[in-house]
Amino acid sequence: MKIGKFGYLNNFLPYYWIERERKAEVVEAPPKILANMVERREIDYAPVPSFYFLKNKSRLRNYSFCVASKGRVLSVLVVSNGKSLDDKIAVTNETMTSVNLLKIILKEKGINCKLVPVNDRKASVLLKHCGSALVIGDEAIKARMIYRVIMDLGEEWFELTGYPMVFGISASLKDVDAKKCDDLLDKSIDWGFRNFDEVVDEAEKIFRMPREFLEEYFKSLSYKLGSKERKGLEVFEELCREQGLL
Repeated sequence: MKIGKFGYLNNFLPYYWIERERKAEVVEAPPKILANMVERREIDYAPVPSFYFLKNKSRLRNYSFCVASKGRVLSVLVVSNGKSLDDKIAVTNETMTSVNLLKIILKEKGINCKLVPVNDRKASVLLKHCGSALVIGDEAIKARMIYRVIMDLGEEWFELTGYPMVFGISASLKDVDAKKCDDLLDKSIDWGFRNFDEVVDEAEKIFRMPREFLEEYFKSLSYKLGSKERKGLEVFEELCREQGLL
């Protein structure tokens, strides 16, 4: 079976052992592309954007592997050249979950901002269009070192609800039983945390990021869909429906 993988740092630890030991064929792509590949049966199982899953759950089966933040997520951010939030926010084309999460947060906080879709992912490009920008993944990690962080969407969500924010959830088509893939990820996640120093060593070489940040980042994420993560996903769905996003 073919297993999809987010092409971001947040999937490095969960997949490290699988790829090192060549336990499965792994296909790496951005979240939206992985979702399309699952739909077209080009891969059997992959993490997909949570908003996409909620919108299409009648056709999808979900599993326990997820990418969720316990509080600060560090890689889904609104950044700015200035000191405060602009009245227009440029939004990367790579996201569907984070843009809807941002809409919810802004409405709940009573902030009126126009979101401007931009066909790029780089903060430097997005900030040419608007004074603030929504960036995700590794680009957000780079951006936080250059620009002012106005919002960490994982932190904002936790303050709003008290629950983790599930950004991605593993899925397959309903008629595909990919539990073996999910079990493999479960083993790989456990191995990754048991051998945490080795994983961080390799991540430091590949991503050229400070070790202290990598340790904090991996520990800030939850990779298994427990009761709190399920509740967080339920609340996200409820708020999406309340605001007419689903």
